[in-house]
Amino acid sequence: MKQYYLQQIFSTIFYLSNKIQTEGDKLDDNITVRQWMTLLAILHLPEGRANYNQLADMMGYSKQNAKKLVTVLERKGFVKIGKSDTDHRAVQIQVSESCKTFLRNYYERGNSYIDGIFKDFDENELQALWKLLRKLASYDGSDWLGYDKQVPID
Repeated sequence: MKQYYLQQIFSTIFYLSNKIQTEGDKLDDNITVRQWMTLLAILHLPEGRANYNQLADMMGYSKQNAKKLVTVLERKGFVKIGKSDTDHRAVQIQVSESCKTFLRNYYERGNSYIDGIFKDFDENELQALWKLLRKLASYDGSDWLGYDKQVPID
């Protein structure tokens, strides 16, 4: 019976991931949910120190996927890519000022979307779900903490 639940949980996570992305992509013509989460990850990394490896780790992506996402965001003017001050082989990724303006406006729609997803959950259920999801996220020994801190978009 345990295998049945494991399969159901796995398939539900897969379904939800796709559904959340598909529906979330309808929020704005300029940005996808995956791109939004990439920007949030960059903002959660130390200022001026974000690189492809850190971004990939924070998002659970390969370095190549992180680079592809950042390249698209750079073309849109949402990020700037420069040389690292400490390692000349590495890059540093920063959110542009115009992107910060965009994100301030986008946040209302994004938060409304998230609120709708979890509208039937009370505070205790949200806390329990977050605890279980963090536990699940560490299945491979990673110490992923999520996007725990609030980051200002100045």
